[in-house]
Amino acid sequence: MRTIYSHLQAVKSIGEDVLLAQKPTFRSSAIFPVLHNQHYSSKIIFMGYWLLKRKIKEIGLLYTLRSATGQIMARKYILINTAKAFSIQLDEFELPADLDFKGSLELEIFSTQDLVYPYPAFVLVYFGDDFSTAVHSVGRLYNDIEDLAKNEEYKVRETGFDIYGRDNLSPFVAFTNGAMANEHPTFTYEINNAKQHTTKGTFSIAPLQPFETVFLKLKEHVNLKQLLGDEAGAIKLGHNLEGFFPRFAVGNFEEKTNTISITHSYYDNSTVNDVAAFWNRKDELFNDSSVSIPLYITNNYYTRIAIYPIFSPSDFHLSYAFYDADGNLLKTLTNYTLIKSSDDKYEQIDFKTIAIAEGIDITAATTVNLICNWNDKSKIPTRIKFGLNIGVGNNLAKLPCNICFAPQLGNPNVLKKQGTFRWAPFVNVGTSEIVFTNSASLKHYATNANVTLNFYREQDDNTITRTIKIAPNAIKNINLATDKELANFFNKQSGWVTAQADTPFLNGYYFDFFDNGAIAADHIF
Repeated sequence: MRTIYSHLQAVKSIGEDVLLAQKPTFRSSAIFPVLHNQHYSSKIIFMGYWLLKRKIKEIGLLYTLRSATGQIMARKYILINTAKAFSIQLDEFELPADLDFKGSLELEIFSTQDLVYPYPAFVLVYFGDDFSTAVHSVGRLYNDIEDLAKNEEYKVRETGFDIYGRDNLSPFVAFTNGAMANEHPTFTYEINNAKQHTTKGTFSIAPLQPFETVFLKLKEHVNLKQLLGDEAGAIKLGHNLEGFFPRFAVGNFEEKTNTISITHSYYDNSTVNDVAAFWNRKDELFNDSSVSIPLYITNNYYTRIAIYPIFSPSDFHLSYAFYDADGNLLKTLTNYTLIKSSDDKYEQIDFKTIAIAEGIDITAATTVNLICNWNDKSKIPTRIKFGLNIGVGNNLAKLPCNICFAPQLGNPNVLKKQGTFRWAPFVNVGTSEIVFTNSASLKHYATNANVTLNFYREQDDNTITRTIKIAPNAIKNINLATDKELANFFNKQSGWVTAQADTPFLNGYYFDFFDNGAIAADHIF
């Protein structure tokens, strides 16, 4: 892990000093653990955003399919000189339908111009007849030794996702090893439940070959039923894996319905307590950090956030500001929840329960702004992550989505930005929806977001352009079930939307809903 300050410099964030010795990025890559069997398959979806965001005329894409043991099975190259939508599916490799395939798909982007980010905006989708689940780029193989060294400034555990002990659910951690064999892969674990009970242990797995892909089923190594019962919990996973960026694809298999829910792991900062772990740019115009999330709390839906004990040692309060779709404030609950790192516990906060208890109309509440403030302003962690869990009660598919998302730090440099560029996919296996929010970490925010939307599809270079206005603290939903023009335009394939806004505070999330309760979801790029 590198510090947030080093990250902001590396990606040339506005207001940051660019180091004279900073190396441009000409290779950007991701490597995904993939599955293909009679119940589900895998695909990678993306768009040619480099041509829009970086003004690069063309890039090369090399993609490599490897077996579970790391052997190259196929390698293909395409030239990308259009911003259209793309999809790479395992079906194109003509794997036998009865084959229970596990392996990896690596995508490498090459350019003669600086790509800035060494990790590209790809989306991994596992999908079947009755579900999809999605997460953005996870692990990657380092470009060189300098890349490795910068990203291993701190060696921390991976965490920040939900695990379950209940029958029928099988939590997993998936990754693809780097170019070096590992003769003794060893893991440490620390499991936290909602009752402030912590369990620690160690386990090993079989030696890893170069580029070997592993789907590590946690119940084969830890008695999660005994530790968690039927409730959710969290795990901090230490490891001795080397040679690749260890951002794991994680989630849970639901065995009864043959569905999957995935997200990605995140850094465990609970033991990182030096000066670089805390934010030093206080400004009275800003809350310490905040983020707006959509609320799905009617028709048996629930919206919860998972609080993981993974932030640098500190205590903070969470306040909740509920708004309707037009940005009208319904109610603010100030300092409603106290989070203390010393409690070292996993907990979930249910917004339907809170809204009903506080007399908030759940049919009107469409978004809530999560506002984080610390009494000790010298102890504002630079890295905070929550899980956004949206699901449907009493349905066939029991797993909610589990989006790994972060509140935005109160950074005065962001006011120097004249706008922002965002993009997001329509997964379009089920019923796809994209939600845009216009919310800031400013204490007082009253700026409309004027947004130009461009929609892209797989089949050709044709586009659709629209303009929208989002009031401060309002929300805008685009749902393919009701937007027939876009549904016909995408023609049952994946699609993308870009959003150019005149405010730096445009954000959002994307979803793919199914009648059985399965939900694919992630934050937008």
